[in-house]
Amino acid sequence: MTASHKSTVSRRGVMSRMAIAAAAGIAAPTLAPVAHAAAQIDGNLKAFKGRYALRGGRVIDGYFVAPSHASELDVVVVLHGEQGFDAAARALAHDHARAGKLAIVPDMPATYRGIAALAGRDAHVADIKAMRDAFGRHVRGNGKVEFVSA
Repeated sequence: MTASHKSTVSRRGVMSRMAIAAAAGIAAPTLAPVAHAAAQIDGNLKAFKGRYALRGGRVIDGYFVAPSHASELDVVVVLHGEQGFDAAARALAHDHARAGKLAIVPDMPATYRGIAALAGRDAHVADIKAMRDAFGRHVRGNGKVEFVSA
């Protein structure tokens, strides 16, 4: 007879591991499949598009671009227009990254789904601005946060 091995995954276990990842300020896996793309762009910039767990437990969908191998960066949060994340928001994020900053473009339609989507863009922008401290505690940030519109 052979011994069988039974592996179980509990929701509580997964959630506690996600909370630990969020507290550490690293990208956390999500329960739903999400496309993540990290790429080297413009030679000295590195970009990431996907879900990210901010310190404090919030998870946002967005686009992150920064100088490769740099830390202690000023953080610039680029707020996109009514059409959502587009080429203009991406270009502005790249401009800030070339200037030596970590640029974050929260994808509001992807982050605020279901009932939260009904609140509207103004409420989403207010919520993102309320996360100033969480953005400032990004693992590559230095605590300084600026908001700009695309």
